Amino acid sequence: MSIETVVVSKDQLDMLMPLIVEQQHDCGKKVDLPSTRTFFEGIVGLEATFQIMAVEDGVAVGLAMVDPIPNLQFADKVAYVHDVYVTESLRGSLGIGALLVAAAFVESMRRGYEFAEGETEPDNNAARRLYVRLAEKLGVGCKEVDSVRYLLDLRPGIERAHTEPGYLDRLGNPRLLSRLGARPGAGSRRVIHAAPAELD
Repeated sequence: MSIETVVVSKDQLDMLMPLIVEQQHDCGKKVDLPSTRTFFEGIVGLEATFQIMAVEDGVAVGLAMVDPIPNLQFADKVAYVHDVYVTESLRGSLGIGALLVAAAFVESMRRGYEFAEGETEPDNNAARRLYVRLAEKLGVGCKEVDSVRYLLDLRPGIERAHTEPGYLDRLGNPRLLSRLGARPGAGSRRVIHAAPAELD
């Protein structure tokens, strides 16, 4: 069994789509194949964002997505490695997830990113150890950063904007925005930054 990693190109979308459908089913998401394919056609092949695919015998068995993120703390190019997915039948035993993340870090360096950020739940000790181990093997620095991230479901607002003219304009009103208060979220995730070894 030989697994290789490749940067996804547009001519590999047919190979990738069954894995994407599986991933969306695993997440409990209803799959809209035409929209999903259109989304990937729009992002595959871009310079700033890229996808790493693990392939076994011509079949996609894993995927990692990488996007640039603005980061004022570092004021440098930061790559965000996310949505690492391995097909269910190959999880855990072959190290495909580690291979995908390592390939994402290497490709990020190749594209000139100065930092890479990976994220995991605080209690996912295996993933936390993986980031540290990969940083050591790649000869780059790594530090754990506490962070709180928020995921806002904007769909109700979008639906309301379609039925209520001026809704989004009213939300952008400075007086309304000044009355809004921030409320901390219940959970936090650990964010891992991998950077050149002198980060220490």
